[in-house]
Amino acid sequence: MVEKSNPRKLKEQGHAGAKHNPHQEDTHLHKHPHDYIHKHTNIEVEIDVARFTFVVILNLGITLVEFVGGIIAGSLALISDSAHNFGDVLSLMLSYVAERISRKPKNYKKTFGYKRANIIAAFFNSATLLIIGGLLTVEAIRRFFEPVSSIKTNVVLVVGTIGLIANFLSMMILKKWSKASLNIRSAYLHMLMDSLSSIAVLIGAVFIKFYGLKFLDSIVTILIALYVVKEAIEIFSGSLSILMESTPVGFNIESISSQLLRNPVIKDIHHVHIWALDERSILFEGHVNLREDVKVSETMDIYNEIKSELEKFGINHVTIQFEYNGCKGNGLISCS
Repeated sequence: MVEKSNPRKLKEQGHAGAKHNPHQEDTHLHKHPHDYIHKHTNIEVEIDVARFTFVVILNLGITLVEFVGGIIAGSLALISDSAHNFGDVLSLMLSYVAERISRKPKNYKKTFGYKRANIIAAFFNSATLLIIGGLLTVEAIRRFFEPVSSIKTNVVLVVGTIGLIANFLSMMILKKWSKASLNIRSAYLHMLMDSLSSIAVLIGAVFIKFYGLKFLDSIVTILIALYVVKEAIEIFSGSLSILMESTPVGFNIESISSQLLRNPVIKDIHHVHIWALDERSILFEGHVNLREDVKVSETMDIYNEIKSELEKFGINHVTIQFEYNGCKGNGLISCS
């Protein structure tokens, strides 16, 4: 009768053999390059309801002041900026609602919870930023060739200053929360765009008032729009990647698999998926083919070792399907 080998003994023998390879041992001790990739997203900040409400009310006030001021001064720039600010108010409200929804607990219909609400809001807000940036650029180019007629620059300067102070204050309130969420960062960028737009309006008003250089307003607007579009593209692509359940940036499935295969009880790994639920939750799913047919109770030790190794990569949710001679002839990411 052939004695059935024990995976624990096999593992010990494998480690004993590995000791003769100093290079292999050193490689295992090195930190993974993924250890700090999601460090900034592990911060979870509770949003202060009163402060966020203040930001919304403040921006509603800016919208009203700029709209009235634009009519009085005959400034299309102020009226356009008031419409832009009203859109930002809606974005702020969407961001806050999504943030609250994302904190709702899991249930039988939403087994992953509501974390994706933040990502959907970030995607929507960044998309609107791209549209606004594009429209501002087109309008700036048009005005470059068709300068605006005479406007009451004193009114524009007063209203623009009020808008700048209010937008800057809103931006500073949102800055702390923006580090913890793509969603809030998209709202923060809306406020940043507003602040930069107010600066552009003020610069334009000053140069129009004293030098008549109306074209500078268009140039500053284009520079601002390009900067915001660049920032919005990063949020848009990041949120789209999460919604498409792509492998998160910085995670290499082949490298992770190679590291797990250093465990001598594992024959191969296939049907691997690595994806992000939100900025803070990285999930791993895979089939692990074992060299020995072992009891279910014995797989727990192997699972814990795999989970511990994956946590070094920043993965915090692990699902493993153990097999023995399963899914033969399939690649790393397929199992038909």
